[in-house]
Amino acid sequence: MRNELLRIFANWEIELKENEWYFSDCYEELTKELSSSDAFAAILDVIDVLLLIKEAYLLNETLEFLGIIYNIADTTEIHPMLLVQWENITRHIQWFGDSYSYSAWKDIQYMVRIAELP
Repeated sequence: MRNELLRIFANWEIELKENEWYFSDCYEELTKELSSSDAFAAILDVIDVLLLIKEAYLLNETLEFLGIIYNIADTTEIHPMLLVQWENITRHIQWFGDSYSYSAWKDIQYMVRIAELP
């Protein structure tokens, strides 16, 4: 999953100009046959990519994809690597993210029941 995401992000600006649904189409292709257990296992790869990304737009896309993967995993169980990397992810979002990044990160926190809805 890690390499596929990095491949998707490689020429994203060109691809997005040609197809406004580029990311959606790619994510659908990546996840179409993913079982819930495979999706849960893929969270590790998505976290790895998330911590590599230093561009706000792609950071937001990675956070969106993490939410998609969690939905497919169909669990509120916190992936062990998410717990280990929690502070690093939060700091990474502070450095490279934007307001949308904060919102997407908050949504993931709600999804895994780390934060309560206001």
